[in-house]
Amino acid sequence: MRYTHLLFDADGTLYDFKAAEVYAITKLFEELGVPNTASMMEVYSIINKTLWKEFEDGCVTIEALKTERFRRFFTHLGMDKDPIAAGVRYLDFLASSNHMFDWTVEILERLRTDGYRISLITNGIARVQRGRLAVTGTAGLFDDIIISEEIGVQKPDPSFFDFVSAEDRKNYLIIGDSLSSDIAGGIAAGIDTLWYNDGTQKANSVQPTYQLDSMDKLPDFLRAI
Repeated sequence: MRYTHLLFDADGTLYDFKAAEVYAITKLFEELGVPNTASMMEVYSIINKTLWKEFEDGCVTIEALKTERFRRFFTHLGMDKDPIAAGVRYLDFLASSNHMFDWTVEILERLRTDGYRISLITNGIARVQRGRLAVTGTAGLFDDIIISEEIGVQKPDPSFFDFVSAEDRKNYLIIGDSLSSDIAGGIAAGIDTLWYNDGTQKANSVQPTYQLDSMDKLPDFLRAI
């Protein structure tokens, strides 16, 4: 077994954040009386993605992100709504979402049976991630859960991976869907990476060690390398 410890990203890799986001924003729009249209969803999604990239780059804090995405959203649409209250309620809805990919539990259980140590590594907001782990009953599938908000540093900063000892890094593999966060962070930290790309993302100059288009293939892929 080439690797002994697998470091999984959460959103977009094991948990279906797109579905969770639609669920949470739909519930919020209903509560606020905001029209729930495809164009409204698209506006929010663009603003949210922009802010998460700013967070990865260290331009905004996680606390600012929670409110700023709704401040920008309401300002863009000319709505007189409270972004702080909206941010709190949105996190409530996200934390109660149970959206996973169909294969998530099966794959993790197979990998644990194969003898891998498994960690969850996420930039997600702590109470959201802890809430979703509880709702889905998946917390027990991980040996470690590392959340950027709880340790005070986020991917791709290589210091996010300081819990991995230098001499053991050759035994670790980072598995994630984000080139800018998971893969770039792993490269900077000297850890091998596997980019999960289901065909919806475009490659760039960031070069993962491996690439896989389906998580169903992961256990056999790991046995073969």
